[in-house]
Amino acid sequence: MLRSIASTILMSTLLLTGIATADEFGACCLPDGSCTDLPDDLPVDGEALCDILQGTWLGTGTSCKTSACLDGACCFMEVECEPLLSQEDCESAGGVFLGELSTCENEGNYCRDDLGACCLDFQDCIEQVAPDDCSTIGGEFIGIDTTCNEDAPWCAILFGACCFGEYCLEQVEQYECEISGGTFWYGPCEEFTDVPECVASPRGACCVDGIDCETDVTELECDQMNGVYYGDDTTECPPTCAVNVFGACCLDEGCSYMPDYICLISEGTFLPGEDCNPDPCPTCNGDLDGDDTVDVNDLLMLLSAYGDDGSGDCDGDGDTDVNDVLSLINAWGDC
Repeated sequence: MLRSIASTILMSTLLLTGIATADEFGACCLPDGSCTDLPDDLPVDGEALCDILQGTWLGTGTSCKTSACLDGACCFMEVECEPLLSQEDCESAGGVFLGELSTCENEGNYCRDDLGACCLDFQDCIEQVAPDDCSTIGGEFIGIDTTCNEDAPWCAILFGACCFGEYCLEQVEQYECEISGGTFWYGPCEEFTDVPECVASPRGACCVDGIDCETDVTELECDQMNGVYYGDDTTECPPTCAVNVFGACCLDEGCSYMPDYICLISEGTFLPGEDCNPDPCPTCNGDLDGDDTVDVNDLLMLLSAYGDDGSGDCDGDGDTDVNDVLSLINAWGDC
């Protein structure tokens, strides 16, 4: 519903303002911590598009080159707030850093010095929260100057090593580890020194489906992928892995039928099992409705598929994400 409303607003904006090239950009911090510059005005509303992508808009004129998604508000002397400072710059200047992507309008509204960690429902921990704000949202205030990792590790969703008696896995969520019958540790597997069976398992190369070579997996992980494990500490698969895999290769000059590794070194987009008759390669990146023009209709089709399937794929990687949005914007206009 929200996506539909946002798409309608975006379409109305485009139709009213016309199609032109944006003169100004703004930085958008995405949920995965990455940053991308979006047009501020035309051909799309950068702030609206950033919101659709569930990102944080840093404002007109900002740039990923000068603005980091780790920056936030900084409070000085409990009365003055400065936006978009790094934690290091803030604290070296004698300020109190209010958190990544925090703002003076929100977290820095009162520039309070009684902030700390707040635990919600014994599974989610938020830092830099005032006691009364924590109480308002139904949380438990841990204390002034407390942090989630140091003072409330039982509350934060943590990842670490999980021992299953005969082997150990890294980067497992604590809850998932324990409900699966494992023993959780906040550090790496090698710190399970009192349980020899739980020291990190050896890793090596694994050929999956005769096509993909994974070079840093355990024998168990290789078996789970139905792959062929080539031994501990191996770093590459033999030539028989991924040999004679043919398909269509989409290059700037058109489609060619060739092995995948030739397509890869030619910087093409490989389509395994496809041939070039009929031509499976897109002739106009971003033209999703096939009318030889990249316009608002294509953008709305992309947004409807965003994060769900590959029907909005514009860069040939099989999914629909922010890179496809940028690819479509760059191709805006007639093919």
